Amino acid sequence: MTLDRSGRKNGKEDRKSGEKGERFDFLNGCLYIKDSRTCVASDLHVGLEDELRRQGLAFPLNEEEILRERLESVLERFNPSTFVLDGDIFHSFDRADKVVRDKFFSLRRVLEERCNVVLVRGSHDTMLSKLYPEALDRFDAEGFTFAHGHDPIEDHGTLIMGHEHPVLEIDMDRLPCFLLGEKMVKGRDLVIIPAFNPLCQGVTINFVDGMDFMSPSLKKLDAGDLSPVIEYQGEVLAFPKLRGLRAHIV
Repeated sequence: MTLDRSGRKNGKEDRKSGEKGERFDFLNGCLYIKDSRTCVASDLHVGLEDELRRQGLAFPLNEEEILRERLESVLERFNPSTFVLDGDIFHSFDRADKVVRDKFFSLRRVLEERCNVVLVRGSHDTMLSKLYPEALDRFDAEGFTFAHGHDPIEDHGTLIMGHEHPVLEIDMDRLPCFLLGEKMVKGRDLVIIPAFNPLCQGVTINFVDGMDFMSPSLKKLDAGDLSPVIEYQGEVLAFPKLRGLRAHIV
């Protein structure tokens, strides 16, 4: 399947363009901010595989290997100076056993060998501050505010958040997507990042309304003004606003 910018199939692929391409780049569900050399990934949900195993899943999902490979690809492509893990670093609300802690320690070490790492707490990260006292509720730098999105966010810059796990559904394909909007939240630009862990189930945003979002900061949005960006077969596709795209997708 190949898509054009309206969401219809055509004979060629389309790369990112315009302001989105000038400010940001995208890889493996990770946002790269060019001016500040900052990478942002949200919703790693480390330990999701272990939770599924406890629920009876009998075969391995290789979560640590998959996450490490995705992180290493991002580091190799962008060579960032800072890497923000923007919440829901762990999956379980109430436990982080030694296996899960060791898994994250290994992943964090991959990042720390190459850049500065910032940990932001998410709704699942009830134990994160005990393990890493330096973890923040939000991180502000160079006009950007990085917050997970589960709590109200006041006095922010360009808002970078996760929490929603957005997926664009086209022809029965479910494609993790970024959602970008200009002056969407208190006059500030907005970027919603997909879940970095591909084991996470996404939430279809094709016909989403502001009240459908989990984040209290997004409840009053006109979701039709958000523009999806997806990665597809090695390309980055920047689509028009959902309002116009909806006529071409089911």
